[in-house]
Amino acid sequence: MKTYFLSYEQVLFIHKNQIKNYGGIYSIRDKNLLKSAIAQPKITFKGKHLHVNVFQMAAAYLFHIVNNHPFIDGNKRTGLVAALIFLEINNIVFNESNEKIEKNVLKIAQGKMDKNEISIWLKSRSK
Repeated sequence: MKTYFLSYEQVLFIHKNQIKNYGGIYSIRDKNLLKSAIAQPKITFKGKHLHVNVFQMAAAYLFHIVNNHPFIDGNKRTGLVAALIFLEINNIVFNESNEKIEKNVLKIAQGKMDKNEISIWLKSRSK
């Protein structure tokens, strides 16, 4: 089954939309950190993805956008929405309460949740 990844332009659109809808400054703090974060889910070694399933890949979008902090504002929102859209375009439905989502995204930003834990959480709440 083919995996569909998000492009740089799509992540910028997500960011712009989050800022427009929820406030903040639309600005890239570091273009290279953004490119690095977006590349993480599709990294391969000897032809095999390092993130071996869509949940690990979604976790990589979320973790790296949040922690690379490539934007002036909206890194957590953009990382979350990028991960959820990535799951959606790969036919995965994520279902979690807003309270739990907020709690876990804050844990990610505080360094209290790693990529493996994020992947397990995403998988446990998906169909």
